[in-house]
Amino acid sequence: MTSFNFVVACGVCHPGGGPLETDRNGHRYDRWMQERGLEPGGENGLDGDYFKAMWSKTGVIEADCLICHMPGYRYKARKAQIKSLNFRWAATVGAGLARVEGSVKAGQQPRVKYDVSKFDNVGHVNLRMVLEVPSRNCLNCHAESDFKKRGASYLGQGVGHPARSGIRCVACHYAGSRAEDPRINGREMHEIGKGDDPGDFVSDRLDNTVRTCTDCHDKGKFGAAIMRHREIPPRHFKKLSCLVCHVPWRRVKAALIQDSTVYNEAPGIWPPPKRIWQFYGPDAKPWNYYGEVHREETEFQREFQFVPEKAWYKGKIWPLNRVHSLWVGIRRKGVPGIDMVFMKDFFSMWKAHFEHPKTMYPLLSKIRDDNGDGVIEVNRQEEISALLASVRQMLVSRGRYHQGTDQVVFVRDDEFTPDGKTWQVIEKFPWEASPYGSVFKFSHDVLPASSALGAKGCTDCHSLGSAFFFRPVLTRLWDERGKLAYEPNYKLLGYTRAAVISGAIRQQFLMPVLYWGILVSIVLLGFAWALNGFTIEACTSPGSRIMILILTVAAAGPGITVILGRFLDQSALIALSQFHKVVAMIAVVICIALLATRVKKGLLFWAGVLIMAFQAATGCVLLFSENENLRQVIFTIHDVGALLGVGLFVLAALWFVTARKRSQKEI
Repeated sequence: MTSFNFVVACGVCHPGGGPLETDRNGHRYDRWMQERGLEPGGENGLDGDYFKAMWSKTGVIEADCLICHMPGYRYKARKAQIKSLNFRWAATVGAGLARVEGSVKAGQQPRVKYDVSKFDNVGHVNLRMVLEVPSRNCLNCHAESDFKKRGASYLGQGVGHPARSGIRCVACHYAGSRAEDPRINGREMHEIGKGDDPGDFVSDRLDNTVRTCTDCHDKGKFGAAIMRHREIPPRHFKKLSCLVCHVPWRRVKAALIQDSTVYNEAPGIWPPPKRIWQFYGPDAKPWNYYGEVHREETEFQREFQFVPEKAWYKGKIWPLNRVHSLWVGIRRKGVPGIDMVFMKDFFSMWKAHFEHPKTMYPLLSKIRDDNGDGVIEVNRQEEISALLASVRQMLVSRGRYHQGTDQVVFVRDDEFTPDGKTWQVIEKFPWEASPYGSVFKFSHDVLPASSALGAKGCTDCHSLGSAFFFRPVLTRLWDERGKLAYEPNYKLLGYTRAAVISGAIRQQFLMPVLYWGILVSIVLLGFAWALNGFTIEACTSPGSRIMILILTVAAAGPGITVILGRFLDQSALIALSQFHKVVAMIAVVICIALLATRVKKGLLFWAGVLIMAFQAATGCVLLFSENENLRQVIFTIHDVGALLGVGLFVLAALWFVTARKRSQKEI
């Protein structure tokens, strides 16, 4: 893509200046063409900045402050001027200062007719400008791209937060002197706070300069609710990003697969070269994204609810869109990586085939729809070979293929093949589906606590069949039969089936029995003792004392959580966790002391000792091990031990009470 083509294709979403105004040497395009006598539309020495460019006629796109800072900016009018190659006049029309007649694209000389109402008596312009950029202006560019990339529905739910919050883009993506991050704050350089997408390398030096959730919700800044996270164990926050819970689902599609190997015949796609991109939605079914967005724009986004994939990125779990990709590339001897075949060449090949299927690249006719979804896909060895042979033929005819040094390959996610038979794996990061594909965070349309994961309890994630761990994740694109391969999300996260199942059983079945068992047993024993009486002598035997010890440890953690868990915030839960550990350690010491006594010890005592030893051993694993798979299994076993201990205590206590009642009757 030349500089001129870049402006035509992408200039509508760039405010001007930089590569839209000057070449790589800092020369202004239009003036340099005139000074050097370069030919508009000519080859001009094959210079990528001037090859077939018409800068001297179109002008350049200077930095347009108003595209951001003017409420009601006429973005669509500006876009129309750029597409008409009226670069020089695009900002004038966008600001509403004038209308332009004629277009460079049509071979005409544009004429400007100013709106005199925009000027005062002495010719000064009268425009409304604001310091803080209106969100609508941000969405002029970002609404469409974030729709496809992240399934963002800004217009449906508000910007980032629910619409009722009234939060604007710049509240989080602050800029200039209002920014708090030192990488942006200071002299105005028009740097804007940004996040950190795993799949791009745009201004990485400014990663995570955006205002974070905790910036506001830790101290209630700007009236934000202070986060409490009651009942959620503190360990979770070392591993989970805020968004993994507060973006539990999306309401519109995001592109899961981008197939760049076939010709997309769906209606409404414009401009035509975009037909070499076939998108698939989160359900892996064909999605005519360009047809929809060009026909309906982003003012209307079709409802499509789906649960994001979860993956590790920089030490935390995030909701991500890991885009899968299919494309044809060229490996060049001595050059690292794989280059993509030029989009225009690839499009021309397919277009020629559709117009003359028998004479132009006839091998492409072998590519068929093998899975019945209405779209052809390249998956069988025969189809891959046919596509590669056709691309090679096209490149040779255009002088773009060098025999002996170039190799045309078919790339499928993290592997490639030169013939459809032998495959080589490409190294990638764990959060990627492909090292050449994009990875996007789901970072907007944030839901409040009442709708986040965990609002209904731990079983929102830790239950059999929960979407958090068991959501099917696409792992491999179409095989020879046209089938996709999936695996549960827990495998992508690095967890084992045993760990996830044990955690689900613990939270879904074991914990309710344990927690409420402790509470109910205390209540029932209280009633029993009130009705039958209770003496200190009943607690003097080693067996009864160790039973009380077991209940104390169980109550000093799970028991308190049952009664007060919904009212405890993070700091209190951390304190309770430490308290439970201290009580458990003291209980072990007391148990050892009881073992050292010479008092006669019965079966009940030794049963209690076994349970205490079992709990101490599993507790040590939980205390010192960082292996999450092991911890999940041991945690469940530890709670089973606690349940057995509590059950043993209840049976022993009831036996003591009824035994006293029997002895009273005998008297």
